[in-house]
Amino acid sequence: MLDIDARYAAANNTYPHVIHVGTFSKVLTPGLRVGWVAAPYPIIDKLVQAKQSADLHTSTLNQYIVYELTKDGFMDEHIKKLRVVYKERRDVMLDAMERYFPEECTWNRPEGGLFLMAYLPEQINSLELLERALERKVAFVPGTDFHIGGNDGIGANTIRLNYSNAKPDRIEAGIQRLGQVIKEYIKDTTKD
Repeated sequence: MLDIDARYAAANNTYPHVIHVGTFSKVLTPGLRVGWVAAPYPIIDKLVQAKQSADLHTSTLNQYIVYELTKDGFMDEHIKKLRVVYKERRDVMLDAMERYFPEECTWNRPEGGLFLMAYLPEQINSLELLERALERKVAFVPGTDFHIGGNDGIGANTIRLNYSNAKPDRIEAGIQRLGQVIKEYIKDTTKD
C-alpha cells in the first residue's frame, strides 16, 4: 500500500517533499544491487543526473530480473517465506546467545530485519575482539560504524550479528565460538 501511495503522490505532486526509497538487495539477492525511488518528477530528474554521473547505468539484466520477479506477485509469496526463515534463524541466534554469551552481555531482540546488536562489557573493544574471533573462524561487524562519533570510541563495545545468511546449525556453532572468545577476552582484561 505504501508503494502505491508514494507513486501516486510522486506522479501527482501531492506531497512534494515525500521521497520513498527501497532496495531489492535484502529481499531477492544482494548481488542484484537494484533499488527504486518514488518521488516528485523534479527530484527524480536530479537523482537521475546524480546517478548518471556516479555510475552511468544499473545493469539492464538485473533490472529485467527484478521486473520479471515482481510483475506477477512472486515477491509477496517470497517475502512470506523469508519471514519464516529469518524468524527461525533469529530465534536460533537469540537462544544460542542466552546459552553461550556471558551474563555481562545484552542484546536487542529484533522484530524483523537481518541483524541484531549485542552490547558487551565496557572494557571490550570490538575491533580487538574481532581479531580474536576471526582466529576461531567466526565474524561480526564491529559496532562503531553504527554509532555517531563511533571513531571516537562510541559503541566500541558493541557488535552487529547477521542471522540471515547462515543456516541454524552454523549460527549455533558460531555463537558458541563467539561466546567463548568473549569470555576469554573478559578474563584477559580483568586480570590484576
